Parts: sequence; structure tokens; C-alpha cells
Amino acid sequence: MSDSIYAPPEADLSVPDTDQPRYYVVAPRKFLLLSLLTVTFYFYYWFYRNWRSIKVDDNDDLWAPARGIFYIFFTHSLFTDIQENLKNHGRSYAWQPGLLATVFVILIIGSNVFDRLVPYEAFPVLSGLTPLIATVLTTLLLLPAQKAINIACDDENGDGNSRLSAGNWVWMVLGGCIWLLLVVGTYAIVTDPALQ
Repeated sequence: MSDSIYAPPEADLSVPDTDQPRYYVVAPRKFLLLSLLTVTFYFYYWFYRNWRSIKVDDNDDLWAPARGIFYIFFTHSLFTDIQENLKNHGRSYAWQPGLLATVFVILIIGSNVFDRLVPYEAFPVLSGLTPLIATVLTTLLLLPAQKAINIACDDENGDGNSRLSAGNWVWMVLGGCIWLLLVVGTYAIVTDPALQ
């Protein structure tokens, strides 16, 4: 810094080095529990947290909440970013990010379209089972991405985020109630001919 009063002000423009990982690390067991028991509402948070971490790491102005809410439009770019990060850091993980992202998006859109177009009265059992099956399949499709994230962040088992918080338990109990209603309702339709 110069002592001259006529010198332009100087500012430290370097980006501070943070110890924050580039992605949202979650233990696979915790990821499965939260995704399944919240009937995939956890996906919104999961995508948001990954994009927020990328935003901080890149010092970018992307809007993480929008990418979390409209995650189907940003699944491919997130998976591509993860794969590029793995490759750039010399880490490897056997997964197919493009295929997984495509199947995930098609399954999400397909289950939503099916839910809107197929009348419940005509196919009650199928209408009851579709959300359950879609929840399980989409969760299993995102699990390899979470494992890739953990490897990219040098925390393969997700030990940095493996404990369930009180908030996690609240969301899982609420989601568990939804699961219970879906299962009981579907069972009632299957066993009671009057409801069919």
C-alpha cells in the first residue's frame, strides 16, 4: 500500500480459500432415508444445497433456490459438473451421469403426467402404486450421484454428514405419515371390492 494520498485505493480482490466442499456431502444411508421417507420432497433441498455449494465454490451469481425448485431442468448440468470435477481431480467413479440424469428426468416427468392423465376412478390400484414406485426408483437413480459427490469431496462414506438432525427426524416422520396413508389407501382399494 502506498503512503501517497493521491494513490488509488487498493483492495484485496482474491477469493478467500474456504474449506467448504464443492458439493453437498451426505452419507448414502442418510440420503436414502431422507429421500424415501419424505416421498422425494428431500430432492428440492438436495439440489438446492448442491447448487448453493457450487455457487460459493465458483463465486458465481447463479440462483440456487430456482435450481432447487426446478431441479429437472438442471439435473444434467449438475451431473456433468460432478463428472468434470471427478476427472479434473483424478478421481474415478463408475457411473453414467448422462444416462442417469436422462432416466431420472423422464421418470419424474412421466410419473407426473401419468398422475394427471390417468383417472383414479378407472385405475385406483395403479394410481396408488405409481407414486410409491416412482419414489423408490428416483431415489435409487440419485444415489449414484450422491456417491459420486462424496468421492469428489474426498468423503466417500459421507462421514461429514451422516448423523440425522432433529429437523431430519421431523421431515421423516411427516413423510412417514404420507407413506402410511398411501400404503393403507392402496391396500384398502386392493382388498375391498366396493372401493374398486
